[in-house]
Amino acid sequence: MYGLTVLSDFWSVKFYPYTQPGVDPVFAVAGGKRILVCRPPGKENPKMEVIQLIVDEDVGADHYACAWSKSLDETPLLCVSGGNGKIKIINALTGDLIRVLAGHGGEVNDLAVSPINPHILASASEDSTVRIWSLDPAHDAQPCAAILEGDGHRETVLSLSFHSSGRYLLSGGIDHLINLWVLPEFPDNNTGTSKPTRIYYPHFSTSEIHADIVDCVAWYGDLIFSKAAREHCIVLWSINGFAPTDPPPSPTSAPTTHDPNRDTRSAFSPPSSTAFYTRHLQFSIPESEIIFMRFSIFEGSKTSNPVLAFCNGVSKVFFWDLARFEEYHEVIDYFPGGTANPQIDKSASSGALDLRLPSASNPRNHPFLLPFQRRNRGGAVARLHREASPTESSSSHHTGSDNATDKGSDTGKGQIDWAKSRAQWEKKYEMGDPLKELEAHQMETVKGLGFMGRQVAWSNDGQWCVVVGSAGVIGILQRWEKK
Repeated sequence: MYGLTVLSDFWSVKFYPYTQPGVDPVFAVAGGKRILVCRPPGKENPKMEVIQLIVDEDVGADHYACAWSKSLDETPLLCVSGGNGKIKIINALTGDLIRVLAGHGGEVNDLAVSPINPHILASASEDSTVRIWSLDPAHDAQPCAAILEGDGHRETVLSLSFHSSGRYLLSGGIDHLINLWVLPEFPDNNTGTSKPTRIYYPHFSTSEIHADIVDCVAWYGDLIFSKAAREHCIVLWSINGFAPTDPPPSPTSAPTTHDPNRDTRSAFSPPSSTAFYTRHLQFSIPESEIIFMRFSIFEGSKTSNPVLAFCNGVSKVFFWDLARFEEYHEVIDYFPGGTANPQIDKSASSGALDLRLPSASNPRNHPFLLPFQRRNRGGAVARLHREASPTESSSSHHTGSDNATDKGSDTGKGQIDWAKSRAQWEKKYEMGDPLKELEAHQMETVKGLGFMGRQVAWSNDGQWCVVVGSAGVIGILQRWEKK
């Protein structure tokens, strides 16, 4: 783990998304009047490199959000926004201000760039609206392409996320609402004109997922992650009937009437339906009651599993390897006490596990499932030795989550306590109860007195995880190098 501390708090961090995974990972950090463009430590430079430091001297400048775009000639562009309601587009190579987008009637809390068009930018505001902007120079005179308003949010909008198709946008806000907006294909006929497209009704809206301020929403494939202040959990859920492979529903199909007895309305389910969404999992994030603390998801690659990460209010960064849940489900019944009842040879009683199973189901293929073993001396609990998981940080600080055996234990002696093993695994991997809060698979501590995490970001290849927050702390964590 590496770190840098400056004076002002940081609120937002994003990696540049337009390079190939593993190629020169660069990230931007924004907070107060400061905007930094940085590079993680490397072989040539063992410390984090600050490529660009921009100080915004504009009166009222107080940046809460940043997002990456690029120009028609591939120049990296950095979009930043905050307390004064302006969105500034900056040349990340020179630090020069290129243009200012104005139109919101209050602070701008989040920015998101379309995954299919780097020139389409969405902004979430205190004025209870979401705006869609075109960064194409052809639309400089009238950059606002659309306004999402009307029956969407009643209060400040805090968080945005584009679906991978670019046609669906999630928004969450202070009114406890999460909305899904169906967007036209931009640029549409109104883009660049004085009459932006106006969207008055989301195609899905709910206040049932959370009972407090929604400050972070994100797509994970076609599923949704979201969290609210003071609820101490991140929720994974889905919209019933949502099928992005189908053509996007028409504007007229958005539900325009609302039953006051229902807190959810949806264009993706029949009106008579009583189940508009499905909750899948909840992830425990203790000591996270402060508003505006945002998680991040690495969606995985050919060599790295998808990982959810969040930094709480007391310097702790929690990680969940999202591939482990299905792996656990596939193999758990083959362990002693499970329904598959595999044959176990006699060596299992002394701690050596040798189950007569097909290779795909063999627990040895899932080293994160570490049985507890009773030591012969003193009855203390020890863990079986294993190699470090690639989802762990390279920090020398180890926690009690999924780390290797304590050095003082007598590995391999005594009997395995299978009941206790299963009970511990269930706390992290059991998916049977959607309201049960699952403990982190791994935890690291950002070194910094009283550090409060505000946002997390992943590099394209998932090898770097950056957290930023109070006291201007930037914490950089790296996955274990593969042996």
